[in-house]
Amino acid sequence: MSERLTPAVRRARILDTAMRVLDADGHRGLTLRAVARACGMTAPGLIHHFPTLDHLLVAVVERRDERDEAEGEERLEGRLTPRAVFDQMIEGIIARPEAARLFVAVQAAALDPTHPGHRWFVERYARDAARFEALFDEQVPDAAGVARRCMAAIDGLQLQYLADPGFDLRGQWSAAADALLPSEG
Repeated sequence: MSERLTPAVRRARILDTAMRVLDADGHRGLTLRAVARACGMTAPGLIHHFPTLDHLLVAVVERRDERDEAEGEERLEGRLTPRAVFDQMIEGIIARPEAARLFVAVQAAALDPTHPGHRWFVERYARDAARFEALFDEQVPDAAGVARRCMAAIDGLQLQYLADPGFDLRGQWSAAADALLPSEG
């Protein structure tokens, strides 16, 4: 007899399993059926929680983003500067390139306003800019604008790194950050 789970717990377990599958095999060729099988569910059971693969992938990206944000804040404890915040993002890309690859793929698909992740990405950029502004408004003139420019630079550099892992992401980000962020000295 299988364990009866609340929808929230079942959804969380599906997302955790999907993240393990994605980390092991990447997102190319992933199917709802494969995730359902890894979860010990039927495909219709999985579709009850995530109607399409796009919905599942957006939920995985959201969950990873929340986890990465919490882990990043924990690692930055006590040294919360604009440079440290963005440097932490770069380190996350380097540490988890498959997660970064998935993020970029879902982000590109979500440029379509009808994609299930479109609104989340638009809101994410606005939320991140507002959070940066709240944290650093007194340290950085036009903090929200600086945040948007830094996020844009990171997005572009991330694409180059994912296409060519020999690309010096840290070095190129350091040069961009020197140009975009005020000196912390």
